[in-house]
Amino acid sequence: MGYVSIFLGFAIVVILMIRRWSPLMVGLAAASAVIFLNGMEFGSTMSEVYFKGFSSMFESLFPFIFSGSLLAQIYNRSGAVNSIGDSLSNKLFKDGAAPTSRYVSCILAMVAASGILCYCGMNSLVTLIAMYPIALRLMERAGVPKRFVMGILSCGVYTFAMSGPGSAEVVNILAMDTLGTSSYVGLWGGIAGVVAEIAVVTVLMTVMIRKAVAKGEVFAYGPKDFVAKEDKERPGALISLVPLLLLVILFNVFSFSIFSATLIAWLLSVMLFWKYIPLREGSRQSELLDSCAAAGIMAFGPVSSVGAIVGFTSIVQSLPEFQNLLTWVFGLKLSPTLILIIAISIVAALTSSSSSAIRVGIPLIAERCQEAGLSAAFIHRVSCFACSIVDTMPYSTAIIINLGIADLDMKEGYPPMFVSTTVATFCGTIVCALFMHVFPNLP
Repeated sequence: MGYVSIFLGFAIVVILMIRRWSPLMVGLAAASAVIFLNGMEFGSTMSEVYFKGFSSMFESLFPFIFSGSLLAQIYNRSGAVNSIGDSLSNKLFKDGAAPTSRYVSCILAMVAASGILCYCGMNSLVTLIAMYPIALRLMERAGVPKRFVMGILSCGVYTFAMSGPGSAEVVNILAMDTLGTSSYVGLWGGIAGVVAEIAVVTVLMTVMIRKAVAKGEVFAYGPKDFVAKEDKERPGALISLVPLLLLVILFNVFSFSIFSATLIAWLLSVMLFWKYIPLREGSRQSELLDSCAAAGIMAFGPVSSVGAIVGFTSIVQSLPEFQNLLTWVFGLKLSPTLILIIAISIVAALTSSSSSAIRVGIPLIAERCQEAGLSAAFIHRVSCFACSIVDTMPYSTAIIINLGIADLDMKEGYPPMFVSTTVATFCGTIVCALFMHVFPNLP
């Protein structure tokens, strides 16, 4: 019954996520099914296993997601995000360029703007919301059909920004905490993987866009879209980059905790952007306080959602049958590298969460991988790439939220996202692993 309960529990997760249930309710429903099918005592299992897993994930994630949301609120409300995005697009676009050149420029501008913001610790959901109107302006100028918007932006927020060396995103930080490694470990292998991901997305997305345009597809705003206002005064692009650069330097050079580094960057952004913060009831202080409240709400939701799924997986992990499944995976006649990638991917696919794959998967396999000859640096960097291969299946929360932001249905909006979040991340993982295997002595 243990094996049946495991697969039934994950089936419940898949079905309810597709039906757009709240992840909090999904985690509770799946956990309850596993508990009852295995004859476990409900109250003690929930308090001692489920909510311990939930709270440990909340404790790990909330501080820096909250501080990142604080920073994102100031950037969004002051217009600094728009300044950065517009500056990048103006550098990349060339008047009179051929259609293919415009498509490539549009893709690179969107990927660079969203990727830089997320790489510096900006919450991915906030980045998507902030970049969406800017992306529509770029796509209108380049003649790219709107249905590609989330596929292109996903390359910025869900691929190299999470996996690359030095990233201030959750995945890289959790791997650091779990393995005791630095943020930029596996530097050159990570860079090779990042280049591969961007190249794959640029090539495949350009091909898809050309085919769509050839079939008569054109850019068109949706009924819920709006064009960002140009008349609002906002900080310049260079000054907008200063707090983000400070965050990266404090985190990577001076080894500040991500929470402390982000809070310092937030304080600097408040000072630099103060006059650009809009008035609320005649007061910028009221707007600042409102941004703090909004940041708390924005951080609490995603962290609780991930915690609920981790709580469920904690119950699954307590079953002897789950350990038997892991033993079977490690008993496969495969290289340790393939086993590492497969194990992390399995957890990511079942939980629809890259952070859960790192938080849950690495402790389960790290010791065995190291015994097989893999270094902590190799495990860290390859896991960061592998965890994002299959964490964005159609039932995942991220996919549903992103398509909702763009008002796209699954049929038209998911294929470009699949290219960015699955095909490209698979290629990046393989390139990173091969590079680190061939050049093991490089940092």
